[in-house]
Order: sequence, then C-alpha cells, then structure tokens
Amino acid sequence: MGNNLFSVLISTIKSRFAAIMSKLRLWLSWNYVRTRIIGGIRDFFYKLLDVKPKHKNDYFSVFGWMVSKKLAYAGIIIVGVLSLWYIGATSKIFDKLTANGGMRTYSYNSVLLRLAKDKVRIKAESGYVAYEGEVSKGYVTGEGSLYSPDNVLLYSGSFLKNRYEGEGSQYYKSGALQYTGNFHDNLYEGEGKLYREDGTEEYEGGFFSGMKEGHGKLIDSGNNMIYEGSFASDEIVYSELLGKSADEIRSMYFGKQVLYEESEDLGSDSVVHLKDINALYLSQSDGSASDDSGKATQVVVLKNSFRSGMNEAYDIEELKQMLGKPIYEGNSAVILPEAIAINVLNDNRRTINGRVDMDVTEIYSDDIVVNSIATDYPVYVYTFKRGSLVYSFVCKERGGAFQFYEIMDGGDTDSDSDKSA
Repeated sequence: MGNNLFSVLISTIKSRFAAIMSKLRLWLSWNYVRTRIIGGIRDFFYKLLDVKPKHKNDYFSVFGWMVSKKLAYAGIIIVGVLSLWYIGATSKIFDKLTANGGMRTYSYNSVLLRLAKDKVRIKAESGYVAYEGEVSKGYVTGEGSLYSPDNVLLYSGSFLKNRYEGEGSQYYKSGALQYTGNFHDNLYEGEGKLYREDGTEEYEGGFFSGMKEGHGKLIDSGNNMIYEGSFASDEIVYSELLGKSADEIRSMYFGKQVLYEESEDLGSDSVVHLKDINALYLSQSDGSASDDSGKATQVVVLKNSFRSGMNEAYDIEELKQMLGKPIYEGNSAVILPEAIAINVLNDNRRTINGRVDMDVTEIYSDDIVVNSIATDYPVYVYTFKRGSLVYSFVCKERGGAFQFYEIMDGGDTDSDSDKSA
C-alpha cells in the first residue's frame, strides 16, 4: 500500500515537470531560436516598411512636399545597412589582394580612401596610377611618389595634405632631375639645388616661394661656378657689386669678362663686362684711398625687365607703379658704360638706334682700350630712387619699353631696405 502511494507521487511529479522540460528543450534548440530571430527581424522590417501614414504628424514637410517619416527612416536604415555591407565586402577583397604584401589601389575620389592608412596607390580620373606612397585621413601625407600619365616620375619626397612639403625631388617631364631640396606649399623653399634638363647643375643655395633667394651659387653647363653672392626674387642682387674693388668682385664672379679701359686722353675709368651674368660695372679710382684702387660706382644690368618681389616690369608705366614717380626723366647723350652696353646688346639684336660709334684698340680679346665714343648718340633716361639706391632705365625714346638699367649708390639711406636686383 505504501509503495503504491509513493509510485503515484513520483508519477505525478514527473508529469508536472515533463511539460516544463519539454518547453525548455524547445526554447534552447537552435531551430527555435533561429525561427524566433528571423521572425522578429521580419516583423521589424514589416513594421518599418509599413510606410503608409496614418496621421498628419507622420509626415515631414520638405520644400512644400509631404514625406512620410517612416519612409525616410526606412531609407536611412537601408542605405546604412548597404553601406556597411559594401565596406565589409570590399575590405575582405582588399585583404585578400594585400595578403602577400601587395598595395591597395584606390580611385582618387573613392570614399574608402578616407579610411586608408599607410602605403597605397591612387588612380587619377583617367585611370593611370598617379601616386604611390603614404596617406592619412584621405590626404596624401608622408613619403610618396607622383607620376605622369606616361608613368614618368614627377616628384618623390614628403607630402602634407596633397602638397609638396619638406624634403623632396622634382623632375622634368622627360624624367630628368629638375630640383632637389626643401619644399613648402608646393614651391621651392629653403636650401636646394636646381638642374638643367641635360643633367648639369644650374644653381645651389637658398629659395623662397619658388624663386632663388638668399645666398647662392650659379654654375655653368661645364660644372664651373660662375657667381657666388646674394639673390632676390630669382635674380642676382647686382647692387651688391657697388663699392667693391676689382679683386673683391673677382672673388664673387668667376666667369668670362672683358675689360674696357679709357685712353689717357679720356680719363682713367674702366668698364668690366661680366658676360656670364649679363652685367657690367664702371670702376673709378678713389683718390682718397691709400692704394688708389678702383671701386665699382655703377652697375649696368643688360636686361629689359626689372623684378621687385613678386612683381616684374617691362616698360616705364609698370616701373612707375612699382617704383613711384621718377626723380628725373629726359634726353641724354650716352656715357661710356651705356655705350658699351648698347654695343654688347647689338651684338645679339638691334636695339635703340643701333651701335654707338667707338674708336677702340684691342690689346687682347678681353682687354680693349677706348680712344673715343660718339657724343651725339641720343637715349631717353628715367631715373628712380628707392631706398639708398638710384635706378636709371635707358630707353630709345620717351615712354614705352626700356632696354637695360643702371644702379648707383644714392649717397643716403632710407628706412625701407632695397629688395630688388
């Protein structure tokens, strides 16, 4: 009797818990969990895509158009899901491509480029690989190389936000080295070397805003230094020669030169033509000097353009805008430095009124005695004062273009320092 009662009790308990255990096994089975998750997602998207508005508050008003809020939210979520899928899928593809040490390649306008780090390749709009190197936050930043459509290296070195910055080398379209040194904001700035396309060095020294600036050296095609001194706005600071003796100038200029000496009947002045830098200077004896050595009192620049800072002038009106009102203008007969300058220029092209008649005796090819010059050869001169210097521009007639200019010491100083050649 007792055993029967115990058996009944056990059976009753088992029957109660059997239902619970059956439900637990069902809830913990993968098929049940998957079915519930898929069903939940289906219900979510069903409700999400049920975009039919039921009240006026279910609309956005956009430029007079009524747009369903649910439709807008659904669009945002769908775009987000597709974007995440695209990034994930393409990342897996790129990971496979770079698994063996390869380099990722992006189009220049790719969204993925903004997420890229380290070294990559970037294709230009036309499809060629324009860049290979480091990137950061969507910018070309770090060390890299830039190429032309013909796969010719154009630049190799440091970049900062898509611009040349720091040390680098720039190349001609032919592939020959053009410049090596420091850059700032895509321009030469700092110390560097400039090369001709044939590979010979042209200049070594300072640069600023893409132009020669500061101390530098000019080098000819035979790799010989021809000038060492100061530069400004891509030009030699010719005024630096003023007041120097012939020996001091020879320590700066190493190129070809021709000496023109006045005969005893004319005086004791001499003019030296510095052929490789397109200039000449007038040397006059200083009677007060113990060695009576000549000093450069006038420099003539054989160029028909004048630079000051970022500006360049080719005629008198442009000069007036740059230098202000002239302190003198008028007709003049040529003097010895001007006569030599005019004849040197006429050796290459006819200028002003042709050659100046001169009676000379050529002792050597680089040593010429001037016996006399024509006194009736007319020129028109404009003279400007800037800082401590006086500039005279020699023209054929009033107005128009000038053919060359002269620099002299004005004898006093201004607060404004002279920054022109």
